[in-house]
Amino acid sequence: MNNRQLKFYFKILFFTFMFYIACGLQTSFWPNIVTIIPSPQIWLIMIIFITIKWPPLFTIFYIYFLGFCLTSFADIPLSMIWSTTLVVFTSLLIIKNRIQLTGAFSFVILVLFGSLSFEITYYYFSDILETIPTSLILYERVLQVLVNFIFCYPLYFVLGKADTLIFDEQDWARSSKDYNIGIQHE
Repeated sequence: MNNRQLKFYFKILFFTFMFYIACGLQTSFWPNIVTIIPSPQIWLIMIIFITIKWPPLFTIFYIYFLGFCLTSFADIPLSMIWSTTLVVFTSLLIIKNRIQLTGAFSFVILVLFGSLSFEITYYYFSDILETIPTSLILYERVLQVLVNFIFCYPLYFVLGKADTLIFDEQDWARSSKDYNIGIQHE
């Protein structure tokens, strides 16, 4: 195992640990401290960040793993979280490939769209997949999207720093080249 592979595994472990902290913050800490507004869905912001920054083929499997981890924190069935994150992932990839913006502004816009997409998809898929569907609670859902919108700007810099500090885009490209070269030699 070389240094690049170790950095890659450490990055996955680090982002998984951050995901657990974000889920714990949303479900345990925030509701006991701030009761007026809903807690930010930092886990969803992380999924949107990973969708935008990481290679799509690896990302979809990692997002499914994170969705599985989320079920231990929330009362969301696995089928609901996987189907809604798949819709969010696909729609964000389509938009990301059409819009050529980079940086914090594009991330804020994509988080706004991704959060809105998640809330709408979750509501409609709940009617299809669950025996007792979720209620609309429009005020709560709109407020959730706005809280995500507000918290995503500082989180962009934190997640971006963690992303490039551990394993940056050039390492992604080199690791896939090394993998392709290894396959050709076998």
